[in-house]
Amino acid sequence: MLGSGGILVELIGDSRLLLLPAAPAEIAEAIGSRYKVATLLGGYRGKPKGDLAAAVEAVLAIQRFALATAERLLELDVNPLIVRPQGAVAVDVLIRLAKEA
Repeated sequence: MLGSGGILVELIGDSRLLLLPAAPAEIAEAIGSRYKVATLLGGYRGKPKGDLAAAVEAVLAIQRFALATAERLLELDVNPLIVRPQGAVAVDVLIRLAKEA
């Protein structure tokens, strides 16, 4: 699930569900055009545009980890992923894995 982050996900219902594995184009579309707050990523009121390519790469890296650990992965939450004018930063990450048998 991808969401706009913070309270906006709950307040305005701004999230999208993508099935894994998702293609880069699907992720880019979900982030760059489907979100209600996509305007913010495109530059709003003179602010610089967010680095959509970096956001997509971050989501792809998270997806690779999720797929590689799917048998043990119980929970994975990245919140927030801050999209900057150059790059994207995962600020807080929660990962819960089942113990190996």
